[in-house]
Amino acid sequence: MTRLACRIALLLAFLAAGLARASSDYSITPLRIDLDRNARSAVVTLGNTGDESIDFQVSAMDWSQDAEGRDLYTPTPELVFFPKIFTLKVGESRVIRVGTQSVPPATERTYRLFVEPIPKRREEPLPPGANVAVTLRFALPVFVKPPLPHAAGDVEGLALRQGQASLVVRNTGNEHLRFDEGATLVGRDAAGAEILSQKLELRYVLAGSGRPLSFAIPKEVCARLATLDVTARASQFTLSRQLATTRAGCE
Repeated sequence: MTRLACRIALLLAFLAAGLARASSDYSITPLRIDLDRNARSAVVTLGNTGDESIDFQVSAMDWSQDAEGRDLYTPTPELVFFPKIFTLKVGESRVIRVGTQSVPPATERTYRLFVEPIPKRREEPLPPGANVAVTLRFALPVFVKPPLPHAAGDVEGLALRQGQASLVVRNTGNEHLRFDEGATLVGRDAAGAEILSQKLELRYVLAGSGRPLSFAIPKEVCARLATLDVTARASQFTLSRQLATTRAGCE
């Protein structure tokens, strides 16, 4: 396997699994940071597990979500961290100190701490066909908890129109919801037999945000449906909703 193919494979594995090891060359612990009025700072440990020194740069972004549930990142001075640029020698570890100076708000504040290796300049040109570099940037979630956390949510607008099932997973509390297993859409016929089971991609829904989800149901399955059930299991509770369907929803 070429060096380029190895880097691409590592990137795909990192994005799919979100593992503590950010690449084959360095590791990060912990995977997330929780801050509150009793703990306004924390440390992140970065280790060089590769065979050459690595230069790093660190940045902080405010993390929000738009009406479609897409993650939005904007620079922020509210999250304090140090150092911002440093070098790790082979086998060396370094801590990044992270904290907030503001008083925890009534609604959880969410950030991402981006840790990114700085590509080294090559003295020699790359061989033909290997002129694309992939840099792995680790996005560490940082949560500043409110004084009185309250987890709440709902499944809204479950509907079937023209063979398309749609819904919104809404966070109505003041702290984030995390769905490690996504959401599950199950369809049953009039006898109660399961004729459809589909996983829907769902991870974080931040406080006050909603994540629209949809799935196109095959015509032959849709015509036999009697009910649709949606289940989304968060770390705090399970959300669910059922819809009695008709053939009109498939046309």
